[in-house]
Amino acid sequence: MLYNSPALASKVNTNIKYIKYFIWLYLVLLIFEGALRKWIAPQLSAPLLVIRDPLIIGIFLLAYKNNLFPKDIFTRSIILLGFVSFLGGLFTVITADSSLTVTLFGLRTNFLHLPLIFLIPKVFNIEDVKKIGWWLLVLAIPMTILMVIQFNSPSDAFINTVAGGEGKQIDSAMGKIRPPGTFSFITGAVQYFALVTSFVLYGLIQSKTYPTWLLTATGLSLVVAVVSSGSRSAIASIATVIISLFVAMLSRPQLAIKSYRLLVVIIIVSVGLRFVPSFNEAVEILDTRIDSANTAEARSGGPLGRFLASFSEPFQNLDAVPFLGHGLGMGTNAGSALIIGKAEFLLAEGEWARIILESGFLLGLLFIVWRIALMCWMGKVCVECAAKGNILPLLLFGSSALLILNGQFGQPTTLGFTVFGSGICLAACRTNIPKYAK
Repeated sequence: MLYNSPALASKVNTNIKYIKYFIWLYLVLLIFEGALRKWIAPQLSAPLLVIRDPLIIGIFLLAYKNNLFPKDIFTRSIILLGFVSFLGGLFTVITADSSLTVTLFGLRTNFLHLPLIFLIPKVFNIEDVKKIGWWLLVLAIPMTILMVIQFNSPSDAFINTVAGGEGKQIDSAMGKIRPPGTFSFITGAVQYFALVTSFVLYGLIQSKTYPTWLLTATGLSLVVAVVSSGSRSAIASIATVIISLFVAMLSRPQLAIKSYRLLVVIIIVSVGLRFVPSFNEAVEILDTRIDSANTAEARSGGPLGRFLASFSEPFQNLDAVPFLGHGLGMGTNAGSALIIGKAEFLLAEGEWARIILESGFLLGLLFIVWRIALMCWMGKVCVECAAKGNILPLLLFGSSALLILNGQFGQPTTLGFTVFGSGICLAACRTNIPKYAK
């Protein structure tokens, strides 16, 4: 952009700085809003659920004012789809049992945050992403300590309360809960440590941005956090990042030669784990949790069968789904709380099924296709970057790809990590993004 007036150019640059600060604040709130809802202000748990919404609206208004709001095909199409879906939701308000409040929440859930994916790379570059990575790596250490304390505490201890200050966290096995760290539930910790894994691998294999001591300490914390989590999703999320690393090495085989730092850190971490209190107990509990879950899901094909079923389930019994669905927002936990007074899955637990049942086959399918297209396009861009020597985007893509595909947007933390992770993924490869997406 060119500005004839130096004063105008200075004002725009200042506004860009504010946008960057607000995006940083978005990340801070994403990580710590669970702590606010559980421990600091549990009486405000419900409004804190959407604490990032006013912030993101302000970011968009400031971006629009300075001609920075994204105009790419993905942003334009999701805004159009959001508008049409809202009209469909209004129709269900008039003709069915939905409500305007629930419809507005559904609009916010499916569409409000998504343009931030394409705004972040307009104001951030790879150096900004590296700074974000540094803070995520540092924070992983106290986050793990907190999770270990939660793991070793009774399930009804204050530190293990849920949002609102009442109740306890999700059970794991052998009387232990799944420790969520600062997040409301374990899903937040899972998604956070997937991002951390991306930066650990990047620092060990390609970049010298982060000191070896930090990468070693974070690597040790990462293993302890995953084992203590009692979550199969934690293992799967780390695995997808590791798979993205293998793809990067296939795109640029010489990276394998630079893996010696990774091997050294793996050896140090393996030795260090022997001195971590209760680590062996955590391993035993995780094994028990995995065995019991696999046994319970044996008839449905195990974890893989359950995963694949989430993609086929939405297209069963379509003749029973109204053309415009049952109502935008009805499938979210917050929507059910507004309708029946308690949080549960009124329509379906799976994300694709929720989308179809809320918006109907046509609009729901269009939203699903949009998410598939975004994932495929981002994957292509990131592989191209890896082939040119920059593997950070592909590693970050590994942490967010499945969230883009079928992450549960009804969970604000999952929505936040999908948007933020995808945004910094694109920011890490900004110079390689096609012109229409700049």
